[in-house]
Amino acid sequence: MKRKPVVICCSVLLALIIILAIVFVVLYFTVFRPRSPHVAAKVVSMTVTQVDVFVLPPKLNLSFDVAVTVKNPNYASFRYGDVVTDLNYHGLAVGQSVMLAGEVGARTTQTVTATVVLQADKVVFTPAFVQELAASVFNPPLMLPFETRTTVAGKAVVAGTFKIKASSAVTCLISSYPLTGESNTNCTSTTNVG
Repeated sequence: MKRKPVVICCSVLLALIIILAIVFVVLYFTVFRPRSPHVAAKVVSMTVTQVDVFVLPPKLNLSFDVAVTVKNPNYASFRYGDVVTDLNYHGLAVGQSVMLAGEVGARTTQTVTATVVLQADKVVFTPAFVQELAASVFNPPLMLPFETRTTVAGKAVVAGTFKIKASSAVTCLISSYPLTGESNTNCTSTTNVG
């Protein structure tokens, strides 16, 4: 007869454990499911401080302000490492900017702006620059094509135990017109989760 309360107690405890496990699994796959962050980058502005293409060597000082927006849809914060933005001219690295690591709170959006300064000496001594300069004589204005690539990598920790790693790369094609101070951009984003 003394075994009956022990069996009832163990059965209730087992049922409670099973119910808690089911609730935890349901919450994990619905509310706390890790989602990848959404990263977008765009060139906000181009600053022209000096353009003199009719002297030798040509002088060209440009900088691009790149805004990186990270939207975190998780119920946990997203910690990311250093954000690196590379500036390329016909495949040649001509500038770089590094933003320090940070954190985006749960279900929030954060925008960080970096300035990428063009290393003009690497641009003006390339054959492509001479061709574009010569073409602009007959077909003004001078247009220089650049490409920025911004990489963000980090992880979100959900419920203190589940970690999701994510990285995103945003590539922007920039058509810059240094003589008029205008630019056009077209950006694409890729995200890797896991």
